[in-house]
Amino acid sequence: MLFLLKRPISISSLLFCIILTSCSKDNETVIAPEIETDNIARATAKKLYEDYYLASKTIASDQQWNGDTGNCNAGSLAEGTKSKIFQRVHYFRLAVGLNNTLTENTDQSSKAQEAALMMKSNQELNHFPPSSWSCYTEDGSEAAGKSNLAMSKNAEAVDLYISEPGSANGPVGHRRWLLWPRLKSIGVGNTDNSNVIWVVGNSGSAPADEPGFIAWPPAEYVPNNLVYPRWSFSIKGADFSQTTIAMVDEVGNSIAISMEDLNTVYGDPTIVWVPQGINTNATEDQAYKVNLTNVEINGELEDFEYNVILFNPNL
Repeated sequence: MLFLLKRPISISSLLFCIILTSCSKDNETVIAPEIETDNIARATAKKLYEDYYLASKTIASDQQWNGDTGNCNAGSLAEGTKSKIFQRVHYFRLAVGLNNTLTENTDQSSKAQEAALMMKSNQELNHFPPSSWSCYTEDGSEAAGKSNLAMSKNAEAVDLYISEPGSANGPVGHRRWLLWPRLKSIGVGNTDNSNVIWVVGNSGSAPADEPGFIAWPPAEYVPNNLVYPRWSFSIKGADFSQTTIAMVDEVGNSIAISMEDLNTVYGDPTIVWVPQGINTNATEDQAYKVNLTNVEINGELEDFEYNVILFNPNL
């Protein structure tokens, strides 16, 4: 279920249909990327993936949720599981160039844990849960209205937020909150099949080394298994109403693109598109050039161009 209000959006792991709205123009004007293999950059991206992403994978020995829906016991989030959730979030933030470390708001985590219990107990995601819900609490309801919600658990829920499956998630709101440069803290709740990450209201100063833009997939090397159908590009204060996006592959073939509707509600202004025919299963590296024209920033139109190089992290 999705609520297009000034709230984070909820996603269901069962919704994988994508609505495509329009096509970009002038793909033929983009020149094929000149890619020279950068073994150092590739190795750095692979090490980041291994040290943060793979290291945060749920394993059988991880402590299980100790709550109980029958008694409306929210339980507690094991420190190891919490650490892995933070580690997974930090992987995606580091991958886009954000080096600031998020801290935990323990009061928000306590309320988020009650929200996670409510989602599990009712087997439904709702930012505005009715008081008639089983295991309802006011604290849990508050958290539900200010958090990313998913019917998933542990660090793997973060993947769901970043991937943004489902026809309702065109604005990629979950991704935008988690990759927001000014996000300074989060609260986390988690059961054996639900996850809540409190993001609204947790802004601070942007890091001093904030990159020029936030994109997923990011510029340069990225594991191909983490490249999802929806691509996004964000800049604080940008106006994308005149922006055109074009892409080509490494030999200059135009990539057909479908644009998602613009939505300025979540985090920074963001433009979202779905390129067709992206190869995320290749054993060889795959390079694509992205070109954005007419991005309005402070009243001036600017163009952006960057390469995305998909690599198989298992090789």
